[in-house]
Amino acid sequence: MSQRLDAQIANIGTRFRIFPQPRFLKKDDGTPLFPEPEEVTISVPPGEMRPGPADGRMFVVDAVDKLPYGQMTQPPYRGASPPPVRPDGEGHFAHLDPDSREFAAATMYATVRRVLDIWEDYFEHRIDWHFESDFSRLEMIPLIEWDNAQSGYGFLEFGYGRTPSGTIDHARPYCENFDVLAHELGHSIIFSEVGVPSSPQDEGVDYGGMHESSGDLTAIVALLHFETFVRYLLESTKGNLLTVNGLDRVGELSDSRQIRVAFNAKRMSDVGTEPHERSLPLTGAIFDTMVEVFQQGLVQHGLITADLRDRSTQLPGSAADLKKIQADFTAAYQGHEKEFEKALLDARDYIGRLLAVTWGSLSPNFLTYHDVLRALVRADREVTGGANQPIIRDCFAWREIGPAASSRLLRPHTLQDCGLRTARPVDDATRTIWRKP
Repeated sequence: MSQRLDAQIANIGTRFRIFPQPRFLKKDDGTPLFPEPEEVTISVPPGEMRPGPADGRMFVVDAVDKLPYGQMTQPPYRGASPPPVRPDGEGHFAHLDPDSREFAAATMYATVRRVLDIWEDYFEHRIDWHFESDFSRLEMIPLIEWDNAQSGYGFLEFGYGRTPSGTIDHARPYCENFDVLAHELGHSIIFSEVGVPSSPQDEGVDYGGMHESSGDLTAIVALLHFETFVRYLLESTKGNLLTVNGLDRVGELSDSRQIRVAFNAKRMSDVGTEPHERSLPLTGAIFDTMVEVFQQGLVQHGLITADLRDRSTQLPGSAADLKKIQADFTAAYQGHEKEFEKALLDARDYIGRLLAVTWGSLSPNFLTYHDVLRALVRADREVTGGANQPIIRDCFAWREIGPAASSRLLRPHTLQDCGLRTARPVDDATRTIWRKP
């Protein structure tokens, strides 16, 4: 969501509260990383909200004693459920107790709605559901007795995390995990805007990796819309984002475990065909692009030197080098906190719009990562006039993302290959060209 639109809906939308990251995550001193949920505003006005919460695009039903959907079952859920969650007297849902079941239902709705708002703004159009031929609204079930979560055709249903012994951990409901919900909605966005391969001969190896990468990137960009998280991120890194930090950990499951890491050193030669593993170089290349655009903005505004930018992007280095880089970022950040924040939000909005234009232009058929790269370069031409193309090319080259070695794109074509050759060289300046019959 652009900074402009976020400001516009602040006074007309409906208010909810969401934890930016799971509440069980702790700081080094043992205190909660985010002890309180942050108030956010969704684009639906209070007068258009329905109990549930629900609106014209999605609804929550708190199913009782429900088994997960499977091959033989699908929405809509028709079983028992408690009364739907209702708003306060002014039509908002920010009054709910974070320890209540009602809060879990409301925060699941608010997360999905908020992420959809963000990405519809970047796409600059409504994102229709890929299941709209069968269902008009997305069904969301927040709390089923299950140590897993799933997204499917027309639904999202979430259970709980697991304890170290493998049992259900009721203190860790997935419906309150912003990253996981945003990631799953990212899959729906790709199904709607890119589609699926149509040929049975298409193995979809890079398509699968792109899907998982897009889910992670959907979550990363959306996470940067929490004021509390952005401030925590900058305070803890002082703007040196090419370090292990909260932004690069997608789908936090515990203090030390996450689904995937965006800041990673994986190249194409390091990964196989499994979609989650294969997603890492692509996610890393786009994450690196966002960070370098952020640092480029800092240089352009005189907040850091070009030398510091260059040193910080040439990791890994010695421990002494890393300490010096961090010390230099700390010195630059002090007294310029607002300027660093504005540069990060500008980079966030650039990547959001870049990805929306890219995804909207992709064909799912026989998709390769090189297709994604070319689409990103074209998208940057549309978004910035091509200003960031060198950054994109460098980040993808380091990840070894380019045409396959066997690609026809890399083959030279001679005159003979094209059916043309010289009949009689007269001199260096004059030739007669004829086509073979």
